[in-house]
Amino acid sequence: MNLADVFVGLASRWPDRKAILSPHLTLSFGQLTARAAQSAKELRSRGIRPGANVGICIRDNAETLVLMIAIWMLGATAVTIDFRTNLAEQAVLAKEFDLIAILKDRHSAAEGYDPILIDASWSDVICGHDATPLWRNEERRAAPAFISLTSGTTGRPLGVVVDHDRALLRFIFDLSQRFGPTLLNPLSLSFSASCIHTFSAMLRGSAVCFHPILFSPQQLADAIVATQATSVCTVPSIIRNLLEVFGQRSNPLFGSLEALYCFGAPMSPEEKMQAKAFLCKNLIQEYGSSLSGRISALSGSDLDTHLDTVGRVLPLVALEIVDADDKVLRSGEVGTIRVRSPAMARALYAENTRPSGDQLKEGWAYPGDIGTVDEGGFLRLLGRTSDLIIRGGVNVHPSEVEAAISEHVGVREVAVVGFAKWPEGEEIAAFVVPSGNLTEASLVAHCRARLSSDKRPRKFAFVTELPRNASGKISREKLRQNLDSAG
Repeated sequence: MNLADVFVGLASRWPDRKAILSPHLTLSFGQLTARAAQSAKELRSRGIRPGANVGICIRDNAETLVLMIAIWMLGATAVTIDFRTNLAEQAVLAKEFDLIAILKDRHSAAEGYDPILIDASWSDVICGHDATPLWRNEERRAAPAFISLTSGTTGRPLGVVVDHDRALLRFIFDLSQRFGPTLLNPLSLSFSASCIHTFSAMLRGSAVCFHPILFSPQQLADAIVATQATSVCTVPSIIRNLLEVFGQRSNPLFGSLEALYCFGAPMSPEEKMQAKAFLCKNLIQEYGSSLSGRISALSGSDLDTHLDTVGRVLPLVALEIVDADDKVLRSGEVGTIRVRSPAMARALYAENTRPSGDQLKEGWAYPGDIGTVDEGGFLRLLGRTSDLIIRGGVNVHPSEVEAAISEHVGVREVAVVGFAKWPEGEEIAAFVVPSGNLTEASLVAHCRARLSSDKRPRKFAFVTELPRNASGKISREKLRQNLDSAG
């Protein structure tokens, strides 16, 4: 199958129903498929052929979505790239993932690939092409739908290969998902979870309203009201910003939302509790990865009783906790998470793997996380395998240290990393964003009261903010680089 055929079917069923809304482009399902067909024919004239890998690096999510469908119509593979990626990084990605072209909205010189400009004149460029969908090309069936780039918080991104059938399963995987008539999406489609929620909503007949990606909390709140959104997808950093601006309230700010989805990075129990009380009572935290698709969800009454988890493992997911030798551990024991599901990826591009982090082994997807699962099926995350700190032979999970430090009233945010030091092997550093007057001495005393000696940070650094990638995840690689530069 090919996902382009799915959209041809949606256009046949709902030709006049709104599909996507954005400041620059509003299309019904029928218009969406027609524009994708015109774009496909123009891209074909520019040399895009079945089996090609095509990068998309533009700011407009609505046009990105059209181009993805156009690429599928041609039997090519879409590789969405964060529009903030600089030219040098684009050239590296083009080489590593064999991109024949990168579609971009700003003119620039390029090395090793063909830049195709998608600017304000694109509509005029494609209007001369027939709008009949391309959907009978037998050559296109072998090409994957996506090469999804991982967030790269610990180094170069990996390329996760997702076939059309498995991508479709990701979109319809969790039947409990609800979107209502309109999903508001302020996140880039280069982010895997954002892409999944967008297509999940559209396959259920919802319109997706794309909010400009750079925005203030007030602008997002205004947009939710103005668009009469019934669901919103977010990341924890957006939740934090909304809570800071709107603070404590007697009623949730977004009382009419059917769902406020949050994913992509950890949330503290306190943040979940505040988000449910002050933003939306229908908060849904999801956990998954580019490699596996969705794994678990926390919502409803489970938010009140299992705040320290990422929810119940979804029914179609087989999840195990294993040790370093892949021996399955008992309920409640801490180890590496591995999953099997119908929606997991087929491969990593060009067998691009690392000793830790995302891996595919013997039919299992390893998302690179450490956790524990209880007898009720609730999953608790303790950190990334690549973030594990080994100090004097003791395994230290950064999340445990971060949780203890976060209890200090003067700490707004904290991130813990390991750094090399002889003879311990690794030592512990804590980067702290203070919320008021805060001294290192008070943090040392606080940690002494809450952490054993082998888990206490030996270095504290006060910062105004923690470095994050586009999906809101803390970049521990940048924190370590800051340590290296500081000496």
